[in-house]
Amino acid sequence: MSSEAAAQTFHPRRDRREESRQPAGQVPWHTFLLASSVLVAVWIVGIVWYVINPLALSRKESVQVSVGPAVDFLAKLSPPGLAFGVRPPCTRLCSQGGSWNHSMSTIVCAISGTAPEQPVYSPKTGQVYERRLIEKQVQETGRCPVTKQELTQEDLCEMKVNKVVKPRPAAATSIPGMLTLLQSEWDALMSETYEMKTNLDTTRKQLSHALYQHDAACRVIARLLRERDAARTQVAQLQDQLSNSTPASAPAGSAEAETGLTPQILSKMEELAKTLAKSRKQRSFPDLNPLEEVKRLECKGSFPNIHQSSAPGVLCVDVHKVHPHRIATGGVDSQVILFDAQKSKPVQKMAGHSKRVTAVKLHPDKDVVASASQDATVKIWTCSRTTDWSSQYNCLHTIRKHSAEVTDLSIHPLGDYFLTASLDKSWAIHDFHSGRCIRHMQDLDSAYPCMSFHPDGLIIAGGTKDKTVVVWDVKEQATVTSLTGHEGTVQTLSFSGNGYYLASASDDGVVKLWDLRKPLNIQTLKVDGPVRAVAFDATGQYLAVGSKTVQVFNFATKTTLTEAAAFKEHTDSVTGLCWGPNAKTLASVSMDTSLRIYSNK
Repeated sequence: MSSEAAAQTFHPRRDRREESRQPAGQVPWHTFLLASSVLVAVWIVGIVWYVINPLALSRKESVQVSVGPAVDFLAKLSPPGLAFGVRPPCTRLCSQGGSWNHSMSTIVCAISGTAPEQPVYSPKTGQVYERRLIEKQVQETGRCPVTKQELTQEDLCEMKVNKVVKPRPAAATSIPGMLTLLQSEWDALMSETYEMKTNLDTTRKQLSHALYQHDAACRVIARLLRERDAARTQVAQLQDQLSNSTPASAPAGSAEAETGLTPQILSKMEELAKTLAKSRKQRSFPDLNPLEEVKRLECKGSFPNIHQSSAPGVLCVDVHKVHPHRIATGGVDSQVILFDAQKSKPVQKMAGHSKRVTAVKLHPDKDVVASASQDATVKIWTCSRTTDWSSQYNCLHTIRKHSAEVTDLSIHPLGDYFLTASLDKSWAIHDFHSGRCIRHMQDLDSAYPCMSFHPDGLIIAGGTKDKTVVVWDVKEQATVTSLTGHEGTVQTLSFSGNGYYLASASDDGVVKLWDLRKPLNIQTLKVDGPVRAVAFDATGQYLAVGSKTVQVFNFATKTTLTEAAAFKEHTDSVTGLCWGPNAKTLASVSMDTSLRIYSNK
């Protein structure tokens, strides 16, 4: 064996010497294993102590745990490559000096029996309370609920104690126990959700029921309102009947009830006629709208649905002779509407007729409106305030002289009397002031769809269903002449302001111009469709004709009418026409429920 091999042979003593010559500070492996085992044991003991026995933290006496030297020893044994960045749980409670000293109190509220979150102490009673509980009791009763002694908030002293750590329940110390707690929470949540859904469904049903009740209540209220309005209308009609009823000895319609055209009345009419005839020859119209301006008339205002849309259609119109912005209309809805053209809106609605209003007239000097209806009545409406024409109108008189539909109205130039025509083959003259009938002409040859006073007031002309125009003398109440030539019912007529001419129209679309001095038909106009309205202006220079359209004719010569303008804005038959002063405005109504105003401004 060579010397090198012998040197490599194992020698126990040399090995031990070499082992003893290891560098200082290096820990043998078996010592490190022992230290690691002790460290793990300390970790386990700390975890068990922290998790399983938290009640030990609430003990009143101080606990001295001398673990500092052991921790320092373990730190020395730790090799340089092993760094304990986190200390064991038990060492987190250690104070400086390597010992743990902590004091906790087991304070219990005298009211709730639980550890208080904000404890207060009363030297007067010697009890400890939860602040919110004892303050509520003191405010309500002023006494301690335990000792029944009088107590105020000044008797309470705040206690400075550490925060109480509530112990964990025993069920939370293991995974099965925690699963049980989670299951209980889930069951409670599902139970609460089910109860919430049940309450929501109940609330929805209650809401649906309440909505149905609300809808039914609204329908009942609407029906009651309609019944109330109908009852009010009936009461108004009954009141009118009672106020206008005549004594039994002189019933309405009898000869004794009529005062007749007395000599005094006829004398006033004749004097006025002479005055008007004399002034007519001398009068001039410097402010009359010239033909060029009439040709340029435009629809400056269209007002649909001024009457109720449930009963569409406007049947008649009248414009005030002095104040052209005052317009009255009558409709299928049985109402009379007073319209203000300056404000472009209705200002009054007069309800009292039970059927459609066929004719309406504005008194030229007073705030009075007369209306005729299909219900065979005539109503006189007066304004409640003499200083404001647009104030409320009340029914002053209800005249029930006719037995069938009253078709037309005309006011005498005196302003004290008015004329009515009816389909009962009669006409009558009435007193504006008293509402009584002066003269009633009955049992005539035909019904009268239209009738009007002559501008002088001594002649009456009426169109009949027998296709003729009958002219009556007011003084004698007798027929003067009959104008024939129409091939249909004469629906409308109008006297010229000069007193010589009369225009009449029938439902066969024919307009005839008559010279009353001869009497002869001097011109015949053919228009498209039945004619429901004709109207001369106050000067007699222009004639408006309403059929499917509105046409304006002008006297090119003294006896010849020529068309000057045509307006096609209406979408249904034109039923009423009326000129304003000096032919500066023209109002028309139609079955299309609209009122239209034509002017140059």
